[in-house]
Amino acid sequence: MNLPNRVFNSPALMCANFTDGNHVNLIKLIKPYANGNAYAVYSTASQTDSKMYKTEEKATAQFNKLIDHSKLREEIWKRDYLHGY
Repeated sequence: MNLPNRVFNSPALMCANFTDGNHVNLIKLIKPYANGNAYAVYSTASQTDSKMYKTEEKATAQFNKLIDHSKLREEIWKRDYLHGY
C-alpha cells in the first residue's frame, strides 16, 4: 500500500532499523482520517507491509509482527521508542 503524505508528516512512536538498511516505523497521525485511521506502520522492506490502522493496539501488534518476521532474515541494528512512548 502506498501511504498518504499525511503519514510522513506525523511523528514516529517506534522504529526498528536493520543491518541491511531497511526499517519499520509505527506512526501516529497528527490529524486522523474521518474513517478512523489514526496509525500507520511503514516498512521499507515491502510496500505490502505498510498499512493504516484505527487503533494503536492493532498497529503495535503489526509493528511487532513485522519486526519478529524481519529478525529471521536480518539482525536488528537499532530499536527505539520515540516521542514519550
